[in-house]
Amino acid sequence: MKRKNRKQRSRTGISASTRKTSEMIWEFAGEFIRLAETLEEKQNRLNAACSAWNIACSPVGVRSKSLHQYVESYKSYNPNAGDEDVSGVRSTMEKLIQNKLCLFPAVNKQIVGARITQTAGKDRINVASERFE
Repeated sequence: MKRKNRKQRSRTGISASTRKTSEMIWEFAGEFIRLAETLEEKQNRLNAACSAWNIACSPVGVRSKSLHQYVESYKSYNPNAGDEDVSGVRSTMEKLIQNKLCLFPAVNKQIVGARITQTAGKDRINVASERFE
């Protein structure tokens, strides 16, 4: 009897356990990050994507509280943000969290740092992560 390979595979068919975290970040949030025009804006979006990733890696019962804390932190750093802006941030984060869970539900790595750079006109991200069991 042949054993089934139970490794998680993404849309690309490559096992998530063998992929770089930076590749998975691009896959789940690349479109969101690329919407920014400047490198600083892209870094801000990368930071948000990494926060969404980390929230998605939290236990189910903790995610709502973590998202609430993220939104409260956003409001404290952006005191002039209106209700519509704050609602948009929450909605975007919810979509990113769901996207991570859909694409990589079994990957439980916390992002501890991420940086975006441009080399020869191409965006590149470097991610530091740590696996938590």
